[in-house]
Amino acid sequence: MMARTLPRKLQISGSNQHLSTNLNDIKMAQQRMALWEADIDEDVDLQFAIGNYGQSGHFEDAHIQQPQIDEATLLAMQQHMAQQAAFSQIPDVVKAFIVHFHQAVLDNNLAEITVAYESGWNKYTEKFYSRTEWPEAEVIAPLVNDDPVFLILYRELYYRHVYSRLQPNIDDRFHSYENSCELFNYLLNSEGPVALELPEQWLWDIIDEFIYQFQVFCTWRSKVKSKTEDELMVLAEGGQVWSSYSVLNVLYSLIQKSRINEYILAQQEGKSPEQIAEIVGEYGQRPLYRNLGYFSLIGLLRVHVLLGDFTLALKVIENVELNQKSPYTRVTACHVATYYYVGFCYLMLHRYPDAIRTFVNILNFIMRMRQYHTRSYQYDQISKTADRMYALFAICNALSPSRLDDNVANTSKERFGEQFAKMARGGPDSLPAFEELFLYACPKFISANPPPYEDPAAIALLISPPTPNDSPAQANTSPNVLDPTHRHLNLFLADVVAQAPVPTLRSFLRLYTSLGAAKLANFLDVDEEEIVQEMMLLKQSSKSVGKVPGSEKGSHLDGETIATSDLNFVIAENMVHIAESTIGRRYAGWFIKNTERTMRIYDDLKNMPLPQPSKSATTSTTANSASANDTQSKAPRIGGQKVAWGGVKVA
Repeated sequence: MMARTLPRKLQISGSNQHLSTNLNDIKMAQQRMALWEADIDEDVDLQFAIGNYGQSGHFEDAHIQQPQIDEATLLAMQQHMAQQAAFSQIPDVVKAFIVHFHQAVLDNNLAEITVAYESGWNKYTEKFYSRTEWPEAEVIAPLVNDDPVFLILYRELYYRHVYSRLQPNIDDRFHSYENSCELFNYLLNSEGPVALELPEQWLWDIIDEFIYQFQVFCTWRSKVKSKTEDELMVLAEGGQVWSSYSVLNVLYSLIQKSRINEYILAQQEGKSPEQIAEIVGEYGQRPLYRNLGYFSLIGLLRVHVLLGDFTLALKVIENVELNQKSPYTRVTACHVATYYYVGFCYLMLHRYPDAIRTFVNILNFIMRMRQYHTRSYQYDQISKTADRMYALFAICNALSPSRLDDNVANTSKERFGEQFAKMARGGPDSLPAFEELFLYACPKFISANPPPYEDPAAIALLISPPTPNDSPAQANTSPNVLDPTHRHLNLFLADVVAQAPVPTLRSFLRLYTSLGAAKLANFLDVDEEEIVQEMMLLKQSSKSVGKVPGSEKGSHLDGETIATSDLNFVIAENMVHIAESTIGRRYAGWFIKNTERTMRIYDDLKNMPLPQPSKSATTSTTANSASANDTQSKAPRIGGQKVAWGGVKVA
């Protein structure tokens, strides 16, 4: 074996030296064989006696087998090395923040958790992770001693960051659902209430983000044509991932576990804390479950609106009072979202006065609290929701003109002046303005049922729909691919089209106290029969179901038929008699409100202590005034013209 590696010259020169040695070895071997043959009996099997030692050939390198490592072990080793590399890239301040955050959660220190959640997380997101992902939970796990509860909460923040700042892929969408399931299973299926305290803002964000990710997933899932083959296969095997049933089940379970409806009713009835504790049980006594239960009510309102069931949406919050005295107004985002979805439900149910009243209340609240909202990290979200409510207010005011608040009306006209004017005029030209504002301000509706990904034939029809040249039978099998938002838009525009002649007819009637039907028909270029139909439509649109002032404590679906217009008329013997009631401007209330506000500001300023000047500033001021007086006394006055305020103007 060694001769293969030697140089050729060395092999040739060494052959002569070994030749004599080999001859002597052969002779000695022959002599030994003669002795062995003389002693060994013929019956003995030499192969059995000697064995096959050394007879199996030469040892070869090919027989050495490398140690076998299965693919799973190799993948785990690679992941561990990648995690170590990722861990080394985390800035030290972020590591310290995560350790501090974890300790605050362990101690249930609400003050420290609030600061870390609302300030620290956003601070380091802007500084280090504005365009990239935070480290994965497995990477930072050694910093928190593999605490499973904190890792679940960390993943909730991680995926929220991915959804808000980055573009989630299909793995992010599925893993965020799995993490949400782990979180809610921990809260709902543990033995007794969990020993965890979180700030109200974070609890609202957990429910809000859970519904938002469900909404985004449903929207993404409905776009069949943009899916790859791998995504189609994963969605076909997805099962109940982000299904409407699973989301509704979580929200209803939190409501039942916390007994939040019983808690709200007990508070409204004025029961004692001991009685309330007995009613709500061990879960309802914990702020964590009570807050999650209340926020789940608002989440159910949102989900039912997204699914298009506006009556059920108002039904689930029948015990929630819409006022500024609720303790949950501290979570401004929740407060604003509640009014937005309630107002939109009233709009879709054609209860325009209730919708206007709802939008006016919350928009005035936002205007009063704007200086505090600018300090919140959710200021942009609240401002966008307010803009959408101004657009919805403009729609409601065009369909049911009323004068509730001039400030809100003026702000709406400033932001949507062109659309506001077109909608107020009515007619066919107003439809594009209604459509534009509705699509801008409405929620992003979703479909309760996903596309049939488990049926390849149906998916093929969705990806490549039949052309008009195909057979009618094949065309009828194509599923309805109309977007949910446009379905609701068509329903809304159908009501708008029916009321299109109303603004023009109302403008003519305001000019007269009595008018012949034939003359009115001549003005509008229609016959008398058609003008009667339009007047009946005007009469119908002047009435609506709404809440009567003083009955706000009932269900949000309660209401009576009320007049929504200041214009009334009757038809007698082909004559139209018009009566208009003019509502004066409420100057007194405006002056009283602003006078009280001015008095409060004056009292606050009066009670504030005056700032004390520093000693150095006092000394320098005294010296300057003394020198100025000396200069004035020394300088002779030359005389001059006397001015209006009593001094003398030097010439």
